[in-house]
Amino acid sequence: MIFKKLINSVYYDEVWAVLVKEYKLKDDACEVYKSVFEELKILKPKPCKPPITLVLAKIEDYFEAGKFIFEVFGIIKGDKNRYALEMTSWNEWLSFNVLDKSIEVYGAADVVAHALYEMTFFGYSSKTVDEKVEEEKYILNKSKEEIQNDTAHYLHFEEAKTKTNYIDKRTPEEKEKEHKECERITAENEKIYKMLLGR
Repeated sequence: MIFKKLINSVYYDEVWAVLVKEYKLKDDACEVYKSVFEELKILKPKPCKPPITLVLAKIEDYFEAGKFIFEVFGIIKGDKNRYALEMTSWNEWLSFNVLDKSIEVYGAADVVAHALYEMTFFGYSSKTVDEKVEEEKYILNKSKEEIQNDTAHYLHFEEAKTKTNYIDKRTPEEKEKEHKECERITAENEKIYKMLLGR
């Protein structure tokens, strides 16, 4: 099912119930997200190339063991990578295929809610998002050119630590413990990806 059809298959109240439960939102967020939801219902899907499948996965947070978060990402057939989607136009989001397994495991309203949260990273209207994404792409392209032309200014990590007064007070044992915990979380999350994606 494409994302546009999934949006049309749920009620906003169901989507809002998920948003308010999972995220720390401001008081006026209900109306803000409702306007996003309504705009998506009238926007026309624009095919993206290559076609992207939208996936929702509940995984353990790499930065806070024991805490679970919802990750929204895209996959492309024949490609084992997972792709961030924040810099995609809303029209293209609407054309994404939605992974059936994500809908089956988490429910349609949850998939829509977490996707809405992700797609509003740069703003709460398609126009605002498109403008902000263009600005971000300009900055990224400029940085890429500087790297390619060897005009980029690099800052050594030790110099950055000094400038920011960063001091790592962890003992070697604490670092090793954190490393092992990160490996455990990665292995557990890989099981979730395998369950959803079958790979």
